[in-house]
This record gives sequence, C-alpha cells and structure tokens, in this order.
Amino acid sequence: MNDGTRKSRILIADDDAATRHGVARLLENAGFAISEASDGIAALDAIQKNKFDLVFLDVWMPHLSGLEVLAQVRTGPDRPKVIVMTSDGTSETLLRAIKEQAYDYLSKPFSPRQAVEVAQRVLSGEQVPAIEVLSARPHWIELLIPCTREAAERVQSFMMKLEADLPDSVRETIATSFRELLLNAVEWGGQLDPNRKVRIASVRSPRMLMFRIADPGPGFSFDGLSHAAVGQPESEPIAHMAIREERGIRAGGFGIMMTKAAADELFYNEAQNEVMFVKYFESTQALPVKKTG
Repeated sequence: MNDGTRKSRILIADDDAATRHGVARLLENAGFAISEASDGIAALDAIQKNKFDLVFLDVWMPHLSGLEVLAQVRTGPDRPKVIVMTSDGTSETLLRAIKEQAYDYLSKPFSPRQAVEVAQRVLSGEQVPAIEVLSARPHWIELLIPCTREAAERVQSFMMKLEADLPDSVRETIATSFRELLLNAVEWGGQLDPNRKVRIASVRSPRMLMFRIADPGPGFSFDGLSHAAVGQPESEPIAHMAIREERGIRAGGFGIMMTKAAADELFYNEAQNEVMFVKYFESTQALPVKKTG
C-alpha cells in the first residue's frame, strides 16, 4: 500500500458522483490518500500537477474522455498506473485502453469493494517494462510483454475480456490454455527476466481463434521433461509433482497436457520455443468479427 513513509495516493476520475464518492470513501477507509476529479480536464490537470501512484479513470467523461487523458499522460516520467473503468466493453475500447498502456480494466457496474481489491493488488506489484502493442485490431492483436508473471496475468485479463462473446465454457477452456502456455513462456523461456520479451499474436475469425506465443528461450524437448505431467509415463501420471516440490517450482505441471486436450490444433516449431493454439467454433458459436477501418 505504501513505502512505510507515506500513504499511496490515488485519483478517482469519474463524472458519476455516486461511483466516485463510493469508491473514494472505501479507498480512504483502506488507508489510501484520495483525490477526486469529475471530468477529463480536471483529471488531466490533477495528474500533471500531482504525483499519484494509481488513477481510476472513467472512459466517458465530459470535456476529455478517459482514453484521451490516458494518451496524454502515458509518456510522463512519473506516470501513475491507470485502471480504466467503463460500461463500454466493446473490443475497440478495450484495445485502445491496452494501446494507451492502461494497467488494468474494471467493467461497470462493479462494487466499490472490487476497487479496493484491485488497488491493493496493483500497488503491491513492482514497476515493470511496458507492454508493447504491435497490432490492435479486433481480428489481429499482437503484443510484446516483459517476462514476468504479473504481465502475463494482466495480458490474460485483457485478452479474455475481448473474447466475452464466446460461450462461458469455451472462454474458460481458452483462458486456461492461454494462461498455461503464457506462463510457460515467461517462466521457462524468459526465465522471469523483465528485460526479455514474449511475443503474442491472437487472430480471430468467425469460426476460429488462434493464438501464437513465441518466447526468447532456446526451446525444450518433451523427452526428459521431468517437471511436467506430459513428460511422465502413463503408469506414473503425477510423478512430476514430487520433482516440482523438490526444485521449489510452483504447483502445477499439468498445463501442456490440459492444453493438448483443449486445443483442436496445437503446433510447436522445431526448437519448441514457439507454440500455436487453434480452437474452432461450432456454427452456433460463430459470431461475426467486427470490421475495422
């Protein structure tokens, strides 16, 4: 929450007074120092004149939208982390938020208690290199992310919000697979080095979702993959768990096996430092992809 000498400073910028005051009061009670702004110009002025650790920024505000404010402050030397708040869950708004370096995204309506939980989580994390946006069209998203678990969790949160039109069961399957492959990339390929990058591409058509993850490591082989379930004989499917505990590796090791089962197509390149996951949709699930200019 703070560095031991001062309270973390948070700005709540929202033209809806009830939301603004409700979030502000709970954050104050949680021990944060709170300022408020009721429109985009007031928010921009406050950010330029004061040092905030975190900003809750509504998208649709008078005078300047939240995304316009974000675009103007994203390159500042002491830019705060920004949580975008909006009831507009369209892919265009989400992608713009990612492109302008929003740290996270809260969909309205949300409870003020959620804002407290998000603030505590965000402010407890370390400052890491930015996520780079290489393509931000609804049908083709491409990102470069630093090799940290925090960045992986943030990207998964954004990406799954973009797939909100899919049935819950399909979205959950995709989310689990994406998370496992991405964590493997940042942990094993990138060795949790924030100066190294994982490249992610997500391509969406009405009948298919494909994502490709390329890590900066030398690759691996399934042969002798002793810390993962996929590397064990059928007679000892959980033998890897003892190995992970011995090496101090996070619990798990079932990711590749689960992803293989979930994918309609799963391809690795020769070095196996790039993977492509493909999921096809039934005709009843297929929805049109929005066209972009």
